[in-house]
Amino acid sequence: MKNVSDFLLELENLKAGMGMSERVIPDEIRLIILERKQNELKRQTEQVEKEIQKDIEDLFDCISLKQANIETLNGINAYLQEELRKVEEHIGKIKAKATKSA
Repeated sequence: MKNVSDFLLELENLKAGMGMSERVIPDEIRLIILERKQNELKRQTEQVEKEIQKDIEDLFDCISLKQANIETLNGINAYLQEELRKVEEHIGKIKAKATKSA
């Protein structure tokens, strides 16, 4: 930040040495400066918009991955619950058979 302040001070001194203040700078030069600043701001705006779009796409990619993960886990859970039901059914049959035999 100090470098920027030093630069601005040197610039003011240079303008004063040239006998040009902001009020004395011709409109043509001011127009060129402002157009350059406008172009730079537009470029920065486009860059930020691209970053926003990229982050949105990354977010949706992440959501899609999580959704696929949840669907896979739900499938695994359904399979495990079905297997558990089968095992409990077999246990019930064996216990019923053992009770009849006893």
